[in-house]
Amino acid sequence: MTTLENLSDEELLALDSWFQGLSKREKETTVKGTDTKFAYHVIRLALEGEQILMEHDLDIERNAEILKAVRRGDWSEEKLRSWFDAKEKHLEELYTKSTLRHSPDEEAIKDLLMNCLEQHYGSLDQAVKREVPVDKLIAEMKAVIEKYS
Repeated sequence: MTTLENLSDEELLALDSWFQGLSKREKETTVKGTDTKFAYHVIRLALEGEQILMEHDLDIERNAEILKAVRRGDWSEEKLRSWFDAKEKHLEELYTKSTLRHSPDEEAIKDLLMNCLEQHYGSLDQAVKREVPVDKLIAEMKAVIEKYS
């Protein structure tokens, strides 16, 4: 087995040159043995998905200590893999039992976005054309007709 003590000065310089050429992330992965940034995001997304499925809400600060430990490299790759395997099974169960809708309410999201933009910039009537669904227009017209009949 080759150790640093067994390397010649030229080999040590070549190794140092190679290491200095690595990106910060590559250096961290080489030293810690695991890509902690990737692991951090895998753990974060799994925990956030679990929270959304269970509570229909998201608190992004809830798991800060776990995520800091992962980012520091406190979790071994073996621990990360076993944790994720168990969490993946749990998420599958939560997903099948979830009462969350399967697609977003796009109309409500568009209205929220427009309201936020108008609150910040003022009226957007001259800049944005809002498309109103025909059935919504007909319902509004019926309401006006009933009101005045």
